[in-house]
Amino acid sequence: MPTAACCRCPSLRAAVERARELGAVIVSDECYAELGWAGPWASEPIPSILDPRVIGTDRRNVLAIYSLSKQSNMAGYRGAFAAGCADVLARVLTVRKHAGLMLPQPLQAAMVAALGDDAHVAAQRERYRGRRAVLLPAIEAAGYRIDRSEAGLYLWATKGVDCWQSIAELAGLGILAGPGSFYGDGYPHHVRFSLTATDERIHAAAARLRSLE
Repeated sequence: MPTAACCRCPSLRAAVERARELGAVIVSDECYAELGWAGPWASEPIPSILDPRVIGTDRRNVLAIYSLSKQSNMAGYRGAFAAGCADVLARVLTVRKHAGLMLPQPLQAAMVAALGDDAHVAAQRERYRGRRAVLLPAIEAAGYRIDRSEAGLYLWATKGVDCWQSIAELAGLGILAGPGSFYGDGYPHHVRFSLTATDERIHAAAARLRSLE
């Protein structure tokens, strides 16, 4: 989802229970789990769907997927993994082999190094925290409301008008954002701001947004 909303254990547990009622596989995308900012995530870790508080000891038809693209700035490496139900993963691995999707050994080594180093993750988190602290109040000062952006690398914002009207206004300031309609028909009034620009560009965008006050 583009909103960066995160679920607490009771909500995850309810989702797992409903998936099992339907006989469905449930997959949790947890690539932003190290980047919690607000609400409960300001002081506690974002839980995995594989947390014992969610599934107990039963991983049946439950998968968590995780990418190093965010925590380690390794998007180009395509370094990621899935964990959970052994039966589902066995089927995925069979497809992977026949589709030629094996990850080269040097990239596997890079993943091992990144997963074994918490210091660079903390540094990356503080870098994004600083950018968020600059951009979020400027967006709000420009008349936008921030929704469900308690984690991740984006700010999900709305003025309550058509997203393309907001995109045009931002483009007039030389600011690039993502229109909510790119993410489905349910988001016609939202735009998505990214924290992945350089510090200098984030400060420049904040200054331009404040011109709308």
